[in-house]
Amino acid sequence: MRWVPLLLLVAACGGGGGGGGPLPAIEQQASFGIVRADAPTQLDVQISNPFEADAAAEDMGGAGGPFAPAAGALPADVPEGGTLLLRVVFTPPGPGVQSGEIHVKFVAGKREQEVVLHLAATVETPAITLLTPTLAFPTTFVGLEEALNIRVRNPNAQTLVNLTSISAVPAEFTTSFQPRSIFPGDTTSIRVAYEPQVVDAFDFEIEIGNDVGPPLRVRVTAQSEEQAQEVVTEFGTVPVVGGETDWLEIDVPDDAISISIESIATSTSAWVGLLGFEGPAGKVYENDSFTGEFLWVPGFEGVFAATLPENDSATLQLVPGGGTYRFRLFLWSGSASSLEVRAIVERRAGGVPDESRIDLNVFLAPGLAITGPETDTKLQDVLSRVDDIFGQIGLAVGDVDYYQLGDTAYNSVSESEFPALLGETSVASGTRMNVFFVQTAIGGGVLGVAAALPGPKLNASGVSGVMVDYDWSNAAAVGQVTAHEIGHYLGLYHTAESDGQTWDIIEDTLECPGECTTASGGYLMHWQYVGSTVPVITDGQAHVILGHPLVDPAPSLASLAQKKAPEAAFVELPAGFCGTCKEHK
Repeated sequence: MRWVPLLLLVAACGGGGGGGGPLPAIEQQASFGIVRADAPTQLDVQISNPFEADAAAEDMGGAGGPFAPAAGALPADVPEGGTLLLRVVFTPPGPGVQSGEIHVKFVAGKREQEVVLHLAATVETPAITLLTPTLAFPTTFVGLEEALNIRVRNPNAQTLVNLTSISAVPAEFTTSFQPRSIFPGDTTSIRVAYEPQVVDAFDFEIEIGNDVGPPLRVRVTAQSEEQAQEVVTEFGTVPVVGGETDWLEIDVPDDAISISIESIATSTSAWVGLLGFEGPAGKVYENDSFTGEFLWVPGFEGVFAATLPENDSATLQLVPGGGTYRFRLFLWSGSASSLEVRAIVERRAGGVPDESRIDLNVFLAPGLAITGPETDTKLQDVLSRVDDIFGQIGLAVGDVDYYQLGDTAYNSVSESEFPALLGETSVASGTRMNVFFVQTAIGGGVLGVAAALPGPKLNASGVSGVMVDYDWSNAAAVGQVTAHEIGHYLGLYHTAESDGQTWDIIEDTLECPGECTTASGGYLMHWQYVGSTVPVITDGQAHVILGHPLVDPAPSLASLAQKKAPEAAFVELPAGFCGTCKEHK
């Protein structure tokens, strides 16, 4: 039997080395480094052809694990002296260091060579960082908005982080959250806005869901307060003994911007005045000798009103820090057994706001035949001009209610009829700046008149508003006169009177004509403004206007739907124009 030579032949052919037995495997190392935890990662590994001939590379399987050749990577032909570019796919089984092997066999003819590819990867532990664990909103005024950002960072080197959800927030809060991805090393912001509608306080948590860990928890604290408060002290019926009242006191907080004193006598024939007015730390505005700097006008029709500050001088301002003020009233003329007295304190947290509004009650004489005031072109242009004029100090015409007068006697209003006309404000649903448009004012002697300087925040009295001749000119001029009269009612005197020797008490208005390049200085409150541009309201005048109780510190809630600038130019006001003449009182 000849089986021995056969065995020798098998032994001679069993290896790849030409009679020396199997070639030892070639060991090769490759590392993925740090890899993301949420998706497979690929790495291209170069393996040299170990033969000096063309070879075929095959997958031998190996130890297995999370590493495997990419689909279609093997088998592959590798030329002599060439390199196999093997794409390896690593599927992370979990965080931490992972290792494995891939065995590749190179075949060239009858020769074979095994290459063991040792692979390693460090799978990062996914993380997410909350950079703002607390949102502490500053005290926020009702109706205004404050916004802060929640900042979230992805600290990972490779792993993408997804924000998936956010918990519900109270109605006063809104967020800019949308599901999003954060790339490694990046930071994203989620805007949170707080717009309180009432005075309230909040302390709650926002939860932000993500795909790498438990929800992020952000504590939110917020507190709101009224930007403006009107504090009314009702003294009720105050006896008048010997022609005067006792001292009356009011406590004024440190955020007050004005104090208004109002009284109504039991008789409309009584004229009421101010016998004393004092502030904290011995501050005297008016004394019983009437030599104080505070300027006041005796109350017409039994109604008295005065507001501090009444100008921009340092001596006629509220005492800083708040405190107790006191005043007393007396009968300038006429008789009355008592007065109904109140004090109105306007509080403005943070000072006078940049934007304010004044709402209007507009009364229309029947002879004007304005049947649709909301769409009447001239009327809306008149009100638009008023809005333009006061807009220079941030004061907008706000909501407007319209009332049609039924009595034809109010088409042409005499001085004696004026108080009764203003009494028609009793039908108004709200206490606002009352404006009456008529065909003829005071028998044609004036184009406009305000019943008081300043006027009270009061309806149904003989001094509750202003009156304007509507038919005398175009919308621009009528609007100018209307703004002029409203300016009086809110506390402004003429910057100059017709005598050329009497001026107002505002320090930043020039004494025209001597100090002015034009006779009127362009001022809204000049006794006879002439010009074609929007008349000027100074900062000092604005200081007075914005403290009046009829001025609301919020932006316009319902600006005029038909608002548009009048096309007509201003015209020169005739000699009959005097606005509120102090002599009328």
